[in-house]
Amino acid sequence: MRTHLLPLPSPPEQAAYAGAAESFEPVDLRLPARPSELKRARDCVAAAAAEFGFTRKAAYELVFAVNEAVTNAIKHGRPDDDGTISLTIDADGDALVCEVQDAGPFIPPRAAHEPVSAESGRGFAFMSALTDHFELLVEPAATIVRLRKLRPALVPSA
Repeated sequence: MRTHLLPLPSPPEQAAYAGAAESFEPVDLRLPARPSELKRARDCVAAAAAEFGFTRKAAYELVFAVNEAVTNAIKHGRPDDDGTISLTIDADGDALVCEVQDAGPFIPPRAAHEPVSAESGRGFAFMSALTDHFELLVEPAATIVRLRKLRPALVPSA
């Protein structure tokens, strides 16, 4: 069950939110498939979330979820022929949608009998818990993780 943390926005705030979606410039980032690029990905998502009007907490949650997706693409995926993976960020109404894509086939998570370590094995659970919609798209030549997060004031109470 999800509840919103802030009161619903006033009509002027709602108009400002609508303007943020209309004026948002999509991001299409190609990242070399190296762990050193994680900071660049996090900084890009944080800037987009701030521009879109996310609270600090909501921005942190989205950054954390995208960091998990990028980490998985780097560790378990395969880069494109140019050695990169893709991170796109776009507005979809009152939400930001982040997609992380690599050129490799999907490798299922570890077997259920293997223990989750302190450093791995929980990425999908984090991504799902920290966003409003988590989707794994498996294509023959690509694995795509799509994360969608609404601005907190617009998350309906359950």
